[in-house]
Amino acid sequence: MFVLTIDQQDSRSTADAVPRILDALSPIDTVVPFARTIGDEVQGVLDDPAAVAEAVRRIAIDSGWHIGIGIGEVERPLPETTAEGRGAAFYAARQAVEEAKSAPAHLVVCADPDGEHRELAEAALRLLVGTLTDLRSHSRGYVGFRLDHPDATQAEIAAEFDVSQQAVSRVLAAGPADLVAGAERLARHHLAQHQPAQYQPAQSEGAAHVD
Repeated sequence: MFVLTIDQQDSRSTADAVPRILDALSPIDTVVPFARTIGDEVQGVLDDPAAVAEAVRRIAIDSGWHIGIGIGEVERPLPETTAEGRGAAFYAARQAVEEAKSAPAHLVVCADPDGEHRELAEAALRLLVGTLTDLRSHSRGYVGFRLDHPDATQAEIAAEFDVSQQAVSRVLAAGPADLVAGAERLARHHLAQHQPAQYQPAQSEGAAHVD
């Protein structure tokens, strides 16, 4: 299971961005929905590596967040809200978001147990975040729209943002959408490789597996 905890950067000197990020994350499939926990912090529980990678991309497009991802078990029954959640994934996510405040790309992945796939997933997600962070806010928007609507033409993207097609072309021609998409796929792969160990329930001999 994956617990994603994010904390707004410089929250004391900037406006509350939680409503905006919750809206940005609303398309993501979750096990326990994203919600504000305390202050300017948001947390959600996910079980799909693709959803985790997409969530990180959406957070990076919004920009200005410390991102912590915890991988591990979550106590059952699953909580209705993340504030009620317990388990290794929650503890790992808390450690991760604290470490993210001084980490490259402000992103850390912690896992129980740890392993090479955790390290590679973290590297891929940092590449994704770093690529988007290097762009201006409107440019991040073009990239995000292209990734959400891969069949959209540059003219359609320009119309969505009320800018010229040339402005969109200048950004996309440099290839950030391809780089972000590749990093997202790579992160999905390594998160999925790490994931199975978290789903092996301890069963007595002869016990039946019950979903």
